Amino acid sequence: MNDIELTEIQKLILYSLCRATQGGKGSHVPKPYFMGKPRLQGHKAEKALRDLIALNYILKHPTGSEMTYALDERGLEECRKLRERLKAR
Repeated sequence: MNDIELTEIQKLILYSLCRATQGGKGSHVPKPYFMGKPRLQGHKAEKALRDLIALNYILKHPTGSEMTYALDERGLEECRKLRERLKAR
């Protein structure tokens, strides 16, 4: 199903969002909660986030005061794979 190879920064963003939402599909968090690290700042990170949204890995969820983000089904699956790879090291 997943024939798209994600970039390292996309994987970092997914893993960071996965940690921020504690792997929950219903959890929505604001961008600073998962994009706050220096490696996840700047134009490349913003483009990677937009690409992940377009590829249905991440969902945008507007609230009254700010935009929040959540993992979609594809994002959850990729997050599980990333966790397994990290455990195997």
